[in-house]
Amino acid sequence: MTISILRIAQISLATMALSCGVVLAQPTPAPQSASAPAQNSIKLVRVIAALPAGTPWLKLSAPSLRGGLLSSLLCLHDGVTRTWDGGRQDQDISPFAAAFKSELERGGYKVVTPGEDNLFGQESGATDLQVAAVITDMQIDGCMSHSGEIRGSGVMKVDWQIYSPIKKQVVARASTSANAKLENSEAGGVQRLVSETFIANIRELISSADFRKAMSAPKALTKGFVMPGQQSKIVLAGSLNIAKRQIADATGSVVTILTGSGSGSGFLISTDGYVLTDAHVVGDEKNVRVRWPDGLEALATVERVSEKRDVAVLKTNPRDRVPLALRRGPVTLGQRVYAIGSPGGRKFESTVSSGVISSDRVFDGLRYIQSDTTVSHGSSGGPLLDENGAVIGLTELGLPNAGPTGEEGPAGLNLFTPIGDAMDFLALEQQ
Repeated sequence: MTISILRIAQISLATMALSCGVVLAQPTPAPQSASAPAQNSIKLVRVIAALPAGTPWLKLSAPSLRGGLLSSLLCLHDGVTRTWDGGRQDQDISPFAAAFKSELERGGYKVVTPGEDNLFGQESGATDLQVAAVITDMQIDGCMSHSGEIRGSGVMKVDWQIYSPIKKQVVARASTSANAKLENSEAGGVQRLVSETFIANIRELISSADFRKAMSAPKALTKGFVMPGQQSKIVLAGSLNIAKRQIADATGSVVTILTGSGSGSGFLISTDGYVLTDAHVVGDEKNVRVRWPDGLEALATVERVSEKRDVAVLKTNPRDRVPLALRRGPVTLGQRVYAIGSPGGRKFESTVSSGVISSDRVFDGLRYIQSDTTVSHGSSGGPLLDENGAVIGLTELGLPNAGPTGEEGPAGLNLFTPIGDAMDFLALEQQ
């Protein structure tokens, strides 16, 4: 069930104000001018509240009902306190999107608001970039007057992700922290404080070098790229709540896939048993066997295959095993990465190798991560992990026809399918 911070604030305020008969309004936030170059258009598509469990995010107090002028100016009487129950909750996008549009347009950027295009569809390209905001912390402290008006202060922290629908990856990230204050009491003060603290974070985002770089980057072009088609979504249960893991622990979520013609590798991506691998590992088979590192084997059904992107998703019984975290987005050249797989089959299962990101590549309209991480036959479909144990790609083995006369490429020149592309071509959605 969606929990709206603004709605809870309004209900809490109304509860305190019943005896005063106050009707609350939500005023338009004050704008701030800015100046920035604009090339790409942008749209706020999602706001998520993900505060730590038990966070007292809203505190409302009231002045004493007796005691003279000084007491009426001081908020000493306990009122309403709201704590966050935990988890991630999507917020009503409308009030946040209106503030986002207002602030960025003052900076010279082109902003699309929800409902102006079909951006949520795979085929849409009307907006160059999408933004998601995750509110990771917030505290609103308000004082209610006898007439029901509010003054106070607020502080908020937001993690931002800038996503390119064309590139199918997060092109920029930023973390901001900002505060706002209402010196004078006014109706709708709590909602105003929530809005103003969010607006203050928008201004911090606009001043971010990574944000400005993303907005001024050359527009992404679809020409020459292979794009995923339309399919029903496969929801990956529990995928959004996976904590960081040691590489040694991650091996327990990697399987050896056994078929009638050979073997490959795969890895658990949801709590309900979805396993990701390469399409060429399963071939035309509808059922395969998966072998876990502890020796247990189980049957798995091939749920969906994209031969175009060479990825496939299977379904099996995970027996309470923990899936690997998935990290979409750009990679950094030189960053340390780790591959896990079963080179040569079950005899060498759970083999870990390491290397660095060498480059981003595009071959025949498909994107690849290039790395010197050592992999070999049997590793296909295994995960490529960052140092936090999150999957950034799938093993696709050596680069064919890389030599000067068309022979197979040299050792240490290996390609991996970006995890975001694998998810898009299989229509996998995290939950």
